[in-house]
Amino acid sequence: MPGKVAVVSKTPFRLTFAGGGTDLPEYYRTHGPGACVAGAMDKGIFVFVVENFNADEIRVSYRITEDAKRSIDEIAHNSIREAMRFLRIPSGVQIITATQMPSKGTGIGSSSSCAVGVLHALHVWKGERVGPRQLAREAVRIEREVLGERGGIQDQYAAAYGGLNLIQVERDGGVSVQSLTVDHDALETLNEHLMLFFTGIERSSGEIHAQQVSEIEQHLEEYDRMRSIALSTAKAIEALDFPEIGRLMDENWRLKKQLTGGISNRRIDRAHELAAREGAMGGKLLGAGGGGFLFFLVPPGRQPDVRRALERLGFAAKSVRLDITGSTIVHEE
Repeated sequence: MPGKVAVVSKTPFRLTFAGGGTDLPEYYRTHGPGACVAGAMDKGIFVFVVENFNADEIRVSYRITEDAKRSIDEIAHNSIREAMRFLRIPSGVQIITATQMPSKGTGIGSSSSCAVGVLHALHVWKGERVGPRQLAREAVRIEREVLGERGGIQDQYAAAYGGLNLIQVERDGGVSVQSLTVDHDALETLNEHLMLFFTGIERSSGEIHAQQVSEIEQHLEEYDRMRSIALSTAKAIEALDFPEIGRLMDENWRLKKQLTGGISNRRIDRAHELAAREGAMGGKLLGAGGGGFLFFLVPPGRQPDVRRALERLGFAAKSVRLDITGSTIVHEE
């Protein structure tokens, strides 16, 4: 029998300032450490876990509903299926997810946030209390080892821990999460400078990652520099040096576009140029590339100009703030 009747978790999506790509095992295992500065946004995924009326059946609902499944093997949703298998939950459960942002293929780490959120809710449903490190490790294991999905480790740790962190991964896979020293007032000031725009393009990060990892050896100079940029970005954020943060975001984006084809396109490049012209201090595309969300650092007084310029290109502005809480249980009974 479960420890709870119903549990709801909320897990944030990820915002990367710098270093994305150096957390790929194909880089850090040979050329590490990898280093990323990643924050959690105030938008994320809710996971509802409730007892099923029929103890022999499973019901899973996300963009579609998988009803009356008799076996874990019948579940199509990869991370939900493998989280249930990992935690040895055979049946008698309903798992429902709901997101606050366009999430499939949009570069905000939504699949990893889902894995962390499902694991968190299922652990508590069973009566188990777990911390962010365990949640992140279990999500990495499911996504990268069990499912064999391409990608790094920053998404799982950003989702589990929340806040704004320097995440470093050693060659042996050991991960350190250093919370950046930013007080409440400084965090509010930083939040006032953040802007997010949806390109309207959803794409498979796995395809871009597959191409990217096949070319890592040809771009070691770029990866090494992006790692250095992440370390410098952490210092700039703690000093609240906005021009330097913006400059580093721009440099990181310029380097990332050199890693493989398909990371950017003319429309995305045009949006970046317009944002800079209208006052953005710096910016980059989130995630593997090819679409999803553009992330900018913009002085509050220049944000109306940036918004108008990008909306004319068809990019939708989305409000965003940093979330300090990470994956949390918002309801249990």
